[in-house]
Amino acid sequence: MDVSSASFIPRRVSGADEARQVMAREGAAIVTGLADEAAAVAFGAQVMGDRSVRIGTQFEATKANNRREAMVVDAQPADKHGRKRDFGTSEERMIAHNDGFAFGDYAPDHLFLWCERPAAVGGDSFLIDTARLLDLLAADPEHADLADFCRTVDIDHSEPNYPQGTYAPIARRTPSGRLQGRFHPWQAPVEGTAHEAAHWAFVRRWESAVVAARDTGPMFRVEAGEMMCVDNYRVLHGRDGHSDPNRKVCSIWGWSTDAVAIPDGPLDIVVPRIPVTPPPR
Repeated sequence: MDVSSASFIPRRVSGADEARQVMAREGAAIVTGLADEAAAVAFGAQVMGDRSVRIGTQFEATKANNRREAMVVDAQPADKHGRKRDFGTSEERMIAHNDGFAFGDYAPDHLFLWCERPAAVGGDSFLIDTARLLDLLAADPEHADLADFCRTVDIDHSEPNYPQGTYAPIARRTPSGRLQGRFHPWQAPVEGTAHEAAHWAFVRRWESAVVAARDTGPMFRVEAGEMMCVDNYRVLHGRDGHSDPNRKVCSIWGWSTDAVAIPDGPLDIVVPRIPVTPPPR
């Protein structure tokens, strides 16, 4: 089936209020004219408004940083199933994902991607609206069972060697009423259940749908001084491969009062520390 319309190009907006409204309706927006990282963080806080709890730069996406982090991750052991974490290289097209997926309920609900310098060639971005993707699946008789699985069956969202200790469907409504639709390459059925083998087929079909949306939908370029404002619960993101050592994008994570859980300290994506404080229910 054609899922290309689940991918979209966000609209460019002129201010924090408009960005907030467009994010709520469409999942993402782009703002322009942010001269530096401090201005980008401040703008993100304005977008969250009086719901803002915490915001700050999580990491700088550069070719050099990717290489350093990938070396640390490559040295980490495989888990008992032989799975290994892999940060890949900047030359590869990125896997669609929600930022902070390693942290489960503690992932940020807002994501701001500020571009200091785009790649000279390549590095274009993509966004996938999981709400739209699930609706497309549900409307197709051949794939309606997949949409139902995504919305009703608990799976394991952990990365190799970093168990989260809780399970949840691929798509759910958070306590604040927002849709959360998740994807990353380590999603798996709950181990040891009677339906584990059957559930693998659904998890793989969800992966195929996400990859198809990424590879058939539009990509777009974010220029210097521009920032994507993304509903990190609803929208998957990523970028095409590039080899420019000067490309620099800052990933800014924000938690609002809508977040399922807020971590008790800084998060480390290279050596994840799963927060120990139970999320509110």
